[in-house]
Amino acid sequence: MHNRFQQPVMHFFVKKVIFMSAEVAAAKAVVVVASDKRGRAVIATILCSIIMLFFLPLIVYMGVMSSLEEVKIDNVQAQQMIVQNMSAEEKAKLQHIENVMTGISKECTKRKLKSIVGKTAQAVYACAFYDVEKTDNDFISKLVDCFEQAKDDDELLNMLNSTFGTNISAEDFSHLMSVISNTVIDIDLSNTDKNNLDLVKWAQMAYDNKWGYVWGSHGNVLTSSEFKRLKKVFGANVTDKEDYIKSHWLGRRTSDCVGLIKGYGWYNEESGTIKYGTNGMADVTADGMFSAATEKGPINTMPDIPGLAVWHQGHIGVYIGNGYVIHAANTYDGVIKTPITSSGWTHWLKVPYINYIEETEANSN
Repeated sequence: MHNRFQQPVMHFFVKKVIFMSAEVAAAKAVVVVASDKRGRAVIATILCSIIMLFFLPLIVYMGVMSSLEEVKIDNVQAQQMIVQNMSAEEKAKLQHIENVMTGISKECTKRKLKSIVGKTAQAVYACAFYDVEKTDNDFISKLVDCFEQAKDDDELLNMLNSTFGTNISAEDFSHLMSVISNTVIDIDLSNTDKNNLDLVKWAQMAYDNKWGYVWGSHGNVLTSSEFKRLKKVFGANVTDKEDYIKSHWLGRRTSDCVGLIKGYGWYNEESGTIKYGTNGMADVTADGMFSAATEKGPINTMPDIPGLAVWHQGHIGVYIGNGYVIHAANTYDGVIKTPITSSGWTHWLKVPYINYIEETEANSN
């Protein structure tokens, strides 16, 4: 019986780190915690250059990040060092993990499951089922069956334990699923251009996943390097609350108020990444976005259109309908949902960089 999460490659890479090829690591990666300084240096490089953001908070959970923040290494050199130090057996095991990861992805695609399902299944395999897979020739199909059929996380855990004879605790499983929801963008947008209805979905997703707030951020995972950059660029707006940010938001997705809107504008659904300055969304402040809007007015004249923005000097939020607004409020509250009658909104506006459509238009695409 397997009764706790495994870091799969820990089984065969003690004091080493392995990395998947960049192509495969875009969807999966595994890390071994090294006890010596050289090993920690290699881990730091992998975190900075190869490990996708999807897995970064998982590494934090494994207790790696605390020893890595100040390590700086040449990425290419470290990658070469890792490859050179891998034995033929280690490379074979690494290739096997890649093959299983790819198989899980293909099986989920074949069944037309959402991409987040595939990523979650890969994460669960990497953290808990590496040993199980080696003894079950039908592992991939059974694993995806569990994810396809389970209605919620509790049922999924029960099905996994029952199917594979494991005994993963609810606490461990809940933590892993929390890591995934905090870092992976799980959203199905319409097939139209950037629009108000998808902006509402985006804001709701950020609220549901409990995004944090850091001045100057726009939806990416707050890594140590990104946190350092934000401190340098925005100074006291970030550093004054450094301790709170470290303890609450590091390793999670964060945005500031206008960053919540800009992050949607810069989001590329195909790659699942937020690309700064793309899709015609300008990099403006909350007040700059209000100034750029051509359709706007006092709050008491606001039409009931989901996806409008609401504004007061220095702050902006997304109206989601039914009298509620989602906004990245402040460092201590993160992304919250409040009645439109609160927060002191003075004006409404149509976000100038997106289209405004009706629900029927979105459904027809």
